[in-house]
Amino acid sequence: MYAQNTIPECFQSAEAYLRLCSARNGRVAEAEPLLDPFSERHLHCIWFDDRLRPDPLETERGEPVQLLHPGKWNQESGPDFLDAEWKIGGRRVRGDVEIHIRPMDWKHHGHQKDPRYARVGLHVCYEPGELPTGMLPPGCEEISLRGLLEQRSHFFFDQIDVRAYPWQKEGASSGLRTFFADKSEAECGAMLEAAGQERLRRKSLRMARVVQAVGEEQALYIGLLRGLGYKNNAEVSEALARCVPFSMLKSLAGGREDKTYALLLGAGGLLPVDADVPGLPRWMQVRPLWDFWWPHQHHFSDKALSPEAWRLDHCRPGNHPLRRLRAAAHWVSGADAISELFELDPAQSEKEWVRSCLKILKVSSPQIESESAQLVGPVRAGTLFLNAVLPWRICSGKILPDPDLWNHLPDEAFNSKSRHTAAMLFGPDQHPRLYKGGLRKQGLLQFHEDFQL
Repeated sequence: MYAQNTIPECFQSAEAYLRLCSARNGRVAEAEPLLDPFSERHLHCIWFDDRLRPDPLETERGEPVQLLHPGKWNQESGPDFLDAEWKIGGRRVRGDVEIHIRPMDWKHHGHQKDPRYARVGLHVCYEPGELPTGMLPPGCEEISLRGLLEQRSHFFFDQIDVRAYPWQKEGASSGLRTFFADKSEAECGAMLEAAGQERLRRKSLRMARVVQAVGEEQALYIGLLRGLGYKNNAEVSEALARCVPFSMLKSLAGGREDKTYALLLGAGGLLPVDADVPGLPRWMQVRPLWDFWWPHQHHFSDKALSPEAWRLDHCRPGNHPLRRLRAAAHWVSGADAISELFELDPAQSEKEWVRSCLKILKVSSPQIESESAQLVGPVRAGTLFLNAVLPWRICSGKILPDPDLWNHLPDEAFNSKSRHTAAMLFGPDQHPRLYKGGLRKQGLLQFHEDFQL
């Protein structure tokens, strides 16, 4: 597994994209490599929005903090929020607020040497911990959000639309449009590929942290279930994967797909009471699932999810968790997909390795009436490959260094974000071949994320 602050040879082109980010958006240049499924900007949104911000707050020493005003969201360099106001120990205090994911990011970003941060009175981090004495300005208090946020059973970072806070950056898209205006098609494509490599690099860094915490098999299992949750239920599906670990599923279900399915539904709070539930798939037999779940539910009594945790509004039948978890049960049972992905011949060519992975990820069932009703079709299999399997392979050090790998990535659907970003960067009349291929589609999504397009 490679070190977080180095860029493997296969990602060297990503540096061109990072240089562009630094030149066009100074705030991006400060960022550490992303190891979390959220960014500092998510934390900025939480601090700014009193509907998301925990209340009451408290310092790392346990002293209560009453926030009177979060401060002005700073869009330039310097502290994240200016002229905030709060009460602590009966005292009314005014100062600036700096927000990080980890306490030591203050040192990594060099703030202790920057006079612009001398008025910081609150250092707010997601992770707990205190900096050594003298590193923060005199009187600066430290606050951790992680414990407070984890107490909220229905809070998920994926629900935060970071583009809506505090407003869309004016001029970001026009500046990029000017940058690309005099570039050839080949140069534009190369920059998209560089951005795509940067996106996959960040995904692999996040995966590396999960692998370090839970091991390779469980990390891949978490990534695959998260991908089955789509955007609305990604974090809930990840929570289910942590509630019912890969090893426990295999042990309790004995490799049986139906029993695996019963455990996932039961622990996820999704096991229907009877067969008359509207929208229930015709192939789903409720009674056998309950017969297996009932004697095993005590294993999950303190951590099972509630039905309300799932967002099912506007959920298409094909994307319903009842169907997607059936695919997960298939992956974990018998000659499971996770083991197959581990055992693929590392000597395969990049093209054959990608094809083998996609074949394993696609799931159909003899109980599904038509091919169009596959539990995991080719498009979703490609997305799972890009979001889970490829980052896992990269962070484990098993990546094939031949650049030809990038040419064989599965193509993704051209979604609304990709379409909007392409128009912002290249105008409304760009040729589709400019963003053909999985790597360039990933690049569009990275531009969308970093520049809030």
